[in-house]
Amino acid sequence: MKVEKKINMCSLELLFKPRNVVILNFSQKIAFFVEGFKRQGFDLENLYLISTKEEEYSDIKCYKTFDDIQEDTIDLLILSVRRELLIKSLGDILSKKKVKFVHIFTAGTGEFDELGMEIEYQLKELLDNYKDTRAIGPNCMGLYSPRGKTAYYSSFPIEEGNIGLIFQSGDLHSKMIKFGSKRYGLRFSIGISIGNCVDIQISEILEFFNHDDATDVICVYFEGISPLYKNEGKILFNVLKKMKKPVLFMRGGRTKRGQTAILTHTGALATKSDIWSAIFKQTSVIEIPPSLDDLVDQVYLFSHYIPRVKDDNNDIIYPVNKRALVILWSGGFGILATDTLTELGLELPHFEGETLESLKKIYPLKIGSLSNPLDLPWIIDRKEFVELGKAAIGENIDLVIIETDAWRDMEDGHFKSYYNNLLALRAYVESLNKSFIIILHQYPSESQAKFTDMLMKDEFIVYSTIEAAAKSFLKLYEYGKRSVRLNKEEN
Repeated sequence: MKVEKKINMCSLELLFKPRNVVILNFSQKIAFFVEGFKRQGFDLENLYLISTKEEEYSDIKCYKTFDDIQEDTIDLLILSVRRELLIKSLGDILSKKKVKFVHIFTAGTGEFDELGMEIEYQLKELLDNYKDTRAIGPNCMGLYSPRGKTAYYSSFPIEEGNIGLIFQSGDLHSKMIKFGSKRYGLRFSIGISIGNCVDIQISEILEFFNHDDATDVICVYFEGISPLYKNEGKILFNVLKKMKKPVLFMRGGRTKRGQTAILTHTGALATKSDIWSAIFKQTSVIEIPPSLDDLVDQVYLFSHYIPRVKDDNNDIIYPVNKRALVILWSGGFGILATDTLTELGLELPHFEGETLESLKKIYPLKIGSLSNPLDLPWIIDRKEFVELGKAAIGENIDLVIIETDAWRDMEDGHFKSYYNNLLALRAYVESLNKSFIIILHQYPSESQAKFTDMLMKDEFIVYSTIEAAAKSFLKLYEYGKRSVRLNKEEN
């Protein structure tokens, strides 16, 4: 008999913050789970390993059977058994113990062949008869939750952040965390590799994030909808319409060939592109091209911008225009930057007339330009550098870009003055709720790495290319414009 599950968003908190965890069937091949939990600081007395071969692992006792565990209720069960044993193993456990959540690590199900699809049907039927048990997967890496001190890799950061992740690919989920944390120091509230979605759906995790105080921005990697939940498309659309936070949505299977690949990855039903075009037009969801680099670049700006401008009512002021000011010390790069930014859709107001004269009064340049880009080769360490920047921002600028380079001697007085100018100009720009971005090109250099570390430590927004910076800002602007329009339509 099938029993309708009651979806309670608050109940998902236990998935991300379990009091105890059981891993069945533990082996050396999946020891990365234990190492991840240890690195996060999970209480190992509440981590139970069940193995018919191992006696212990890393000073943690291994139990022979599930019955040997004294806990009456299990918050999270990580199930790693052969697919032929999946239904029987889970059925036996649920008939004896109360299990809140199951992470079905096992692969080779709906994405593999017809037998695997039949196993998924049986899994759904089994879970439908245990209404108090929810499951993620199968075919997924599972959870990364610093608040719950859980992770499947020891390389994941232990610090909590404000980015939520929902990925149907475990590998992409892992790379998102790795690339984001290494490249920009990104930190995450919760990450979930959700796999084939035999039970818990992406829409449910989105609703959870929508009400989660720790999450400011959400990244989704989506392949499609499980054949078991063909109505999930409508549910997902309705949830996306209600989202009050930015959702950066990267969709796999945009091409016919990509849709074929999805069938052998998660077994999902890929959605047609014209349907997604309609969804993006009717919601505030931001579509990200099929590039993990773009997703990492763009969530970087969102994750820093939102907490800085958010007020006590959680209201956020987003950019209202696409006008940019560029400050550098190279005329050639200024030309390239102007072409690049203009072609991407940003506006660079050309300073002339009264505006130009007011800038000349601050500092009458003999070399360089005050027309935007501001080409200031000889005054970057002088007070006029900041004064010119402040005066130029009066042209309804929402984005300030500083192009710079590394210094060989960072103890030099000129460098220290320049760095103080950067701090002062950023403080002014951000006091106006505008964006301040540093462009520091990447190349093998000790001084470059040292300067990058210095900027990142002081929480500057640093990109290696002007293209990445511009695309990220445009997504921020796009989200603000969409959210304002949708709010007006609702009211």
